[in-house]
Amino acid sequence: MNKVCLYLKNSEFLASLTALHIWGKETGFEIRAVCSDLDRVKQLTDNDIFDLLIVESELVNNSNYREFLFLKSSERVAHIALCGQNADFESARKGLMIGVEEYFVLPFDKRLFIDFFDGLNEHSDALTINQKSQTKGYSQRLFGLFVDRGDVKTYIDSLEKAGEVSTILDDTVSELFEKYEWLDMYFNEIDYRSESFFDSTEQSSKFLYFYDSFSALYPVHNDVLRELIEYVLFNPESDLRQKVLSEEMHINKSYLSTVFTAQTGIRFVDYISNVRLFRAGWLLKNTDMKINEIALRIEYKDVAYFSKLFKRKFGCSPSEYRLPDSYHFEI
Repeated sequence: MNKVCLYLKNSEFLASLTALHIWGKETGFEIRAVCSDLDRVKQLTDNDIFDLLIVESELVNNSNYREFLFLKSSERVAHIALCGQNADFESARKGLMIGVEEYFVLPFDKRLFIDFFDGLNEHSDALTINQKSQTKGYSQRLFGLFVDRGDVKTYIDSLEKAGEVSTILDDTVSELFEKYEWLDMYFNEIDYRSESFFDSTEQSSKFLYFYDSFSALYPVHNDVLRELIEYVLFNPESDLRQKVLSEEMHINKSYLSTVFTAQTGIRFVDYISNVRLFRAGWLLKNTDMKINEIALRIEYKDVAYFSKLFKRKFGCSPSEYRLPDSYHFEI
């Protein structure tokens, strides 16, 4: 019997779902848990694997969508569906964020649920345990190449032969965002997952852009510089002048400049500019701040100079970068 968990707060949804004659032997799906708290859902999935999680749309937001992605990527839930009052753009966006496979709207239609269940039953064995293990191995290898600056492109090309490229890229992206918490200050994880693309080729191209961007922000370095680099990445809007950082990190100013360039191959002042511009890009995409406000926030008092640096870096002006279709401006 397939186990179903309901994550709902709306009593009308709960009453409507439980009243449908779709649970049990007729469909092979059975409600095993009803929760009104996400922490409870996570607690239940720590001890059991659910075949389907049905989530109330209103309970998904920008701060918790990664929790749902984790539940799915870690195979604690096999499938996720949303339910809501109506189907609109915001609901569709939430579905993309967490990788849902169906969206049900009041009044719930019994036939739609049965068709959905039939589809899940038909494809439930698409990946064997051995295939899943193999896919996990591919993603771990890709993660290692990514962090060690290996030949990521050649490896991704070879993955086309293995299949499930999108799954491998998704797993790698999730692992990267989990390990490097500062990434959330410069990139949106959802922008690099399969839900945001029409095919794996498009996703692979965006992943390679992500790899280049990661390398620019987190250049190869030794333990001496790790603390400094991570301080900068977690504080992109602070005073990052060399003199200030030298005092903050208790490092000789001249030594910092010499060692940084020797280790990373980039001048310290250029690195700081990189960090600030990537942060500006995130602020442009994710806030309604004016361009001059963003420039000041990352320590550029001259907006014209900031715009010049930004265009040199990303190939477009800050206002152009803010447009929805300007995702592919490269370094």
